[in-house]
Amino acid sequence: MSADPVENHEPLERQLRQLIAHFDLLAHRLMLERPTSFGSEVEVSRQEGRAVIVLGRKGPTIMSDLARILNLALSTATNTIDKLVAKELVERGRVDEDRRIVQVGLSEKGQRLYESFLECQLAMGRSMLEALSPGEREIFLELMAKMTQPHPGSVEHEMEHAARSHGA
Repeated sequence: MSADPVENHEPLERQLRQLIAHFDLLAHRLMLERPTSFGSEVEVSRQEGRAVIVLGRKGPTIMSDLARILNLALSTATNTIDKLVAKELVERGRVDEDRRIVQVGLSEKGQRLYESFLECQLAMGRSMLEALSPGEREIFLELMAKMTQPHPGSVEHEMEHAARSHGA
């Protein structure tokens, strides 16, 4: 005799509610701990901050690639970069091999802002991981890696599949 399907969903529903409650508490805690200035006199929007982080991690990047990574239309990414150029955080250039291609990268001021972002992220991560034992940290990180893997049908999965197909 098979188990009642409703019974099988009850633990998942309870766990789902617990997960959401924990995420809410964690997000609230991180927002309280997050400095607003990041050691900089320049204010940036969330989208501008994401662009600074991507450019800080990847280095100079072609605009179309940046738009794809940020999951933005090219025009929206261009508008974001325009604002960052005006704030002297990003510099634009052309690729020597094809002058039509626009490449963007962090200025010295942008690099300093990125380093401030990075310090803040590391401090927040440290504060979360310090609550766990070394063994719990390993398990937590393995579970996070598993949960953040692109699942079949997701945009990320399709992009990875397309990249592998074009690279072959």
